Amino acid sequence: MSGRAPVSRVIGLLASVVLFASCAVSTPTPSPSAPPTPSPTASPTPIPTSTPSPTPNPVDQGMLARRFTVLVAGVDANATRQANGETPNTDAVMVISVSPDQSRIDMISLPRDTVDIPMPDGTIYHKKVNSISANLGVDALRGAMSSLLGVPIDHYVELNMDDFRWMVDAVGGIDVELKAPISDSKVHLRLPAGLNHLDGATALSYSRTRRDSDYGRAARQQQVILALVRKWIAPSLGDLVFGLRLRASLLTNITLDEVPTLLEIGRRALNAKVTGIVLGPPRYSLFVGYEPNSRRGWVMIPNVKAMQAYARAALAD
Repeated sequence: MSGRAPVSRVIGLLASVVLFASCAVSTPTPSPSAPPTPSPTASPTPIPTSTPSPTPNPVDQGMLARRFTVLVAGVDANATRQANGETPNTDAVMVISVSPDQSRIDMISLPRDTVDIPMPDGTIYHKKVNSISANLGVDALRGAMSSLLGVPIDHYVELNMDDFRWMVDAVGGIDVELKAPISDSKVHLRLPAGLNHLDGATALSYSRTRRDSDYGRAARQQQVILALVRKWIAPSLGDLVFGLRLRASLLTNITLDEVPTLLEIGRRALNAKVTGIVLGPPRYSLFVGYEPNSRRGWVMIPNVKAMQAYARAALAD
């Protein structure tokens, strides 16, 4: 499942937490067959029974003891947009990190209009962060986020809108708590304050609306990811996760032999303390707005030192 893999969209805790759940493919362990019952005879002859071989433990203990950090990238593509030849944008850029003891989960989102990104080779990417994957590939986006935040990011998962809807519907929807009602006719969204049950289409609209701001949208995406991963890592979904392999849009460098360990990380982290942040203004920006004499449109120039200080402190072991 490395490289371009047919799976699903996330945004398992993965994934740290949707993310690894979104790539999760559990392998059922067959039950040993019962030995045949011997028929009574005058001189009973012992009938040999097969001794079942011990099932090897698929969990990588070394990986389990290390911090797990993954880039989750949500692309605003679907079948219709792809058929029309529209260029996809990565409008959800999120880093999820699980501490080595699985007691803490940190979620860090970057606004899509962030520009002037330091790259691993020492250059600066002057366009918006949401265009890096389309222009250079999702692994380049992983490297860019690692350089910007000053922390290692080993894994990535990128998915589109169609597969995100499928993931939500496949587990019967998700529940989210709203502090205030939200309404946006552009994405056909109208939800009251309080607990709401969302199907795939509504969860997608809730994750996409910018009714309040891009920063509010990024916070909602974190909320949706946590709700979704709690559904996907349920032990009863062992067969359902195989359906993820039929999804078309997933790009990931997570390998199949890592999946059992990632699922175990997710399950151990179910009661972890969760901290989420959107690296927006004013603390994490040097400038926000329309630049004079520029074609970049609305941009946010990052305060790289402040971002790195936060990320390194939050993800310190």
